[in-house]
Amino acid sequence: MEVLTVPRSMLSEAKSMQVLRGRYAMPIEYYLLIAGVILMSVELAVPGFGIFGIGGLLCLTGGGYYLLGGGLAALTVLLGFYILVALVIAFLCLYLPRESKWNPFVLWDKQQNSAGYTGGSDFSALLGKQGVALTTLRPAGTALIEGKRYDVSSLGDFLSKNSKIVVSKVEGSKLFVDLVKE
Repeated sequence: MEVLTVPRSMLSEAKSMQVLRGRYAMPIEYYLLIAGVILMSVELAVPGFGIFGIGGLLCLTGGGYYLLGGGLAALTVLLGFYILVALVIAFLCLYLPRESKWNPFVLWDKQQNSAGYTGGSDFSALLGKQGVALTTLRPAGTALIEGKRYDVSSLGDFLSKNSKIVVSKVEGSKLFVDLVKE
């Protein structure tokens, strides 16, 4: 058996490298994992376009790859993990919206007109009716049409108070009026 002799200068250099690797420096996988966690935390806290989230995911994937030893086996494990996560998210997206106890933000009861729910009044019957401007219309204001007050808008013209008006256009619950031409 032959004994290998190493010069003292090389021995002290090797020893210092071992101390540097073992105590004070971390392998790259830990740096990547820490950076990934920090980037994902920033993504949760700062609204944005997902740049921090994508960077965090890449760092976590790289850190996991190196932590698992690299190679094809590490890629297979990571691919399997991401496929499993995608399946779980797909299942939750399909299942949870159907369960009302898991989705309190969805109104599950239908609102029907017979129960008193309406989307808005239909003012189409007022088309062509005449009235009086109760306020100055510049262009919006209030008018009295068939004894009822309505919020109206002129078609861009300035109409003074007590002007005679006619409803010339109806869009849903918006009334547009014009000056009566005598």
